[in-house]
Amino acid sequence: MTRGTVAMGIVMAGGFAWMMAGTFLSVDGTADAAPHDLCALIAPREMSAAVPLAQVAHRTDPRLGVLNRAECTATSGDGAANGGRGDLVVVLERHGTTRYGSGWAEAREAFDWSREYAAGDGGAPRAVPDLGQGAFAESGPVDAEGGAGARAEVTVLLGRDVLSVSYTAEPSTPELAERTARAVAATVLADL
Repeated sequence: MTRGTVAMGIVMAGGFAWMMAGTFLSVDGTADAAPHDLCALIAPREMSAAVPLAQVAHRTDPRLGVLNRAECTATSGDGAANGGRGDLVVVLERHGTTRYGSGWAEAREAFDWSREYAAGDGGAPRAVPDLGQGAFAESGPVDAEGGAGARAEVTVLLGRDVLSVSYTAEPSTPELAERTARAVAATVLADL
């Protein structure tokens, strides 16, 4: 190997490393940190109304400043009143800038994908102006046979953040499930 071959190999390896870093790392805007405990942002009144005897779990997933994700999951425990139960999943994604787009563009893409998914699921996403200009809700029965359960999802785009609230309850109606998901979203947004 000549010195020129070694130098060229080093330059090429450095260029490849720079390209890969640009793919995974934020270039000019890291994602804001996700809340340490997203569940703590949900008012106790909202939590107990949505999920009787809640068993709560919280997770965070930081990804090198490109996407910081926090998740709160609450499921009704055994012995829920009147046989009713609820399942609540709240996800906050905070997007940073990548070489493929700004944090705002990345968040908008995630929000748009969520809306397309909701529409493709047979649902009809509706604007939710009281939660912000970039917000939609979708709800319906849990099963096609018209059982006693209902589900709702509310998704909000707020700058570089995307907040999703998924709620399933039994017994419930789609309207009540959506109202509950909206209330939880409003509570979390108030504390972000």
